Amino acid sequence: MCNILSNGRRHGPATRASGTTLLKYSPVRDKFSGAAALMTRREAAELSGTTLGTVNKAIEQKVLRGQRRQGRTLLAPGDVAALALLSQTRVSLPVVVKRRVAVWVRSGPEVDAELRLDGALAVRVGPEIEQAVQRARRYIELRERLVAVDPEVRGGEPVIKGTRVPVRSLARQIELGEKPEILREEYPFLSEEAFELAPLWAKANPRQGRPARPWADPRTRMRGSGAHAQAA
Repeated sequence: MCNILSNGRRHGPATRASGTTLLKYSPVRDKFSGAAALMTRREAAELSGTTLGTVNKAIEQKVLRGQRRQGRTLLAPGDVAALALLSQTRVSLPVVVKRRVAVWVRSGPEVDAELRLDGALAVRVGPEIEQAVQRARRYIELRERLVAVDPEVRGGEPVIKGTRVPVRSLARQIELGEKPEILREEYPFLSEEAFELAPLWAKANPRQGRPARPWADPRTRMRGSGAHAQAA
């Protein structure tokens, strides 16, 4: 949570009770490097609880430090923290102040740390910012470990690594409300992490081109085929 403090008055609920252990996310070392440690703009929007428009505007205003890789602008977990914090402010901040806040939060301030903007205004970091960063790091770890794209498997459709199960099809079944026990029965070879990752990955990576056909229920299609074989 980010609280805006103005003239000594706090706008928003308190961040923590006395005696709570302070968390710090900056010392945590990312398990991946290069593009594998970064996220697309859509992924950053989903993980920060904002919108793609908000992310694009922050990049345009140079509030976020996007990194260009293969023609795409990618973002780091620290940018998710900045997005999450700025989205919770209760007052409109000038762009130059947003940049200052973003640089500060990317440096890894402790939970409940406060940045004084001027004599009457300050921002305070709550545990939600730490959680946003950890959520982003876990997403990256699961994405790199579980999602595979191979032209030889389903024509290059992203699948759960080591199987022929399309990530979007699995996500669709979950979104349609299929019971967890049914999913585990249908896909006994999938880990719990695959079920955790699929819905978020699918939201952050919508299919390009023609929209999906609403009548093409993946459960019916896949059950009809009678095959959930793993890739060789």
